[in-house]
Amino acid sequence: MIAEILWPIAFVVAAFRFSKALEAFAPRRSEKEEEDPYNVDIPNDLLAIATAENEVWAQEEVIRVIRERYENLRDWNKVRAAMGVGRID
Repeated sequence: MIAEILWPIAFVVAAFRFSKALEAFAPRRSEKEEEDPYNVDIPNDLLAIATAENEVWAQEEVIRVIRERYENLRDWNKVRAAMGVGRID
């Protein structure tokens, strides 16, 4: 009777250890790869700053600056502060 109880417990322990071993060989994605600043949607308040420009080239330049600042700061509130908008909590 004890053997009937111990086999399932041994199986669960072995499966747990095997899953930990598989995690060591699993490919890892970097944080930068997960969130590319050029594929992230820009918040509407920051887009409003860009669309306030009259020329298309100026709008594109402002969007480029916003994306570069997001790439460096990785926080939209810090980008807003850098662009002179403020914070949204």
